[in-house]
Amino acid sequence: MAAGKVALVGAGPGHPGLLTERGRQVLGEADAIVFDRLVSPRILAYARPDAALMYAGKEAKCHTLPQQEIEDLLIQLAERGLFVVRLKGGDPFVFGRGAEEAMRLEERGIAWEVVPGISSAVAVPAFAGIPVTLRNAAPGFAVVTGHRADGTFGDVRGAANVHGTLVILMGVGQLAALTDEIIAVGRSPNTPAAAIEWGTRSRQRSVTGTLASLPALARRVALSSPAVIVVGDVVQSQERLHWFERLPRFGQRILVVAGTNAEALAVAEQLESEGAETCVTTLEQRWRPEREQVEAVAVAAANGSAVGILFRTSLVVSAFWQALQASQTDFRRLSRVRFAALDEAVAAQLRRCGIEPDFTSLGEIARANVDAWWVEDLPYSSVRAELRAAVEAFGGPVRTFVGLKEPFFDGSMEPSTLRHTWTDVLAGWVREGHPDAVHIVGDPNALAPLYTDLLGDVPVMTRTLQVNARPGNRLPYALASEWR
Repeated sequence: MAAGKVALVGAGPGHPGLLTERGRQVLGEADAIVFDRLVSPRILAYARPDAALMYAGKEAKCHTLPQQEIEDLLIQLAERGLFVVRLKGGDPFVFGRGAEEAMRLEERGIAWEVVPGISSAVAVPAFAGIPVTLRNAAPGFAVVTGHRADGTFGDVRGAANVHGTLVILMGVGQLAALTDEIIAVGRSPNTPAAAIEWGTRSRQRSVTGTLASLPALARRVALSSPAVIVVGDVVQSQERLHWFERLPRFGQRILVVAGTNAEALAVAEQLESEGAETCVTTLEQRWRPEREQVEAVAVAAANGSAVGILFRTSLVVSAFWQALQASQTDFRRLSRVRFAALDEAVAAQLRRCGIEPDFTSLGEIARANVDAWWVEDLPYSSVRAELRAAVEAFGGPVRTFVGLKEPFFDGSMEPSTLRHTWTDVLAGWVREGHPDAVHIVGDPNALAPLYTDLLGDVPVMTRTLQVNARPGNRLPYALASEWR
């Protein structure tokens, strides 16, 4: 068995745009991901759909797994030859116990690497409009934890004497005691201070006052963890520099539903640039291509017959193209094949494969000059009435093929109580706050089962994807929208 490896990855403070490029790379390579409570579910969309997701979250006085058992789990998975990502909020080596995990791995001779993350100590104040350093006001800053196992504030006391900004993590639960301690060592009670809750996420909010007034202000609005406390003159900059909360979609929670992760991420990243928080759910995460049936359609297409193929999901378009490539098909043999796509997401995927759809409406299907039609069926959704009427009006042979099947979950990544499905990930995000809207990339009838059981009636917007061929453009799509 090949040796496994563990990557200790910092996910940043929550906003998916703050994940590093290296972090995104290793997430896409991981066989198993052990993630914490403060990791945004949206970040998991960069993982392989078949990766094992294991939740090891911790809240104050409530740990899913004790720290030693988390370390044991990493060792167990790596010794099976797996590439494991230990995904932590912020930076693994900044109050993240990443060094302890690295030491255990080193003791067992397991290969490991650390992927630093952007610490909430810097990013959260920045998203609230507070720079931790400022010329002529704060030449430096100190970061300490407000939560120590022995209940003391020794670190805070020493750091409070430093000229500059004081940043305290994990301290909001004992805010009054902390501010009293800082005042006791010589800081003025009138020193500007702020507490920022859920920084970089849609729930971000902050209270600003002085060392003397901050605890009462935080109690008044029931501020809770996770929160970052900032003490120093830099807090006064917030009134002018609070940029994040000015974004047009700040505070919105939007679920993006699509056939493939690439489609969903194209929309999610645009929404996030406008201030929204997103989560994505896709067919690619939940279902696997039915290879045998897709390959049978590919064989039929490559035999030179005049057939039409109607795709309903972009994921099956990808599987069809891969089947053609795997069989080393001479694409000139497809010259008599006609392709139909009834939504722009499927059409865009065909274009990415170098195929311009021949038909994009039901009327065209009925009038198609082909000998037979192959129509993609969905295992969880019958062919809708208008589509059935169109293919029946064609008058020739119509065959259906199931392009997707349920993923096979064998429990091989035990302990199974930790294993999360993609449905669990979405449910966890919904528990944090009900989404304001759903943006669908593709056919709503085909994609609705991915979310309706969890959400019920919620405003839906369909997003139209078109291939964007501009060289160097990071997103392969241009977007248009329509509320339904």
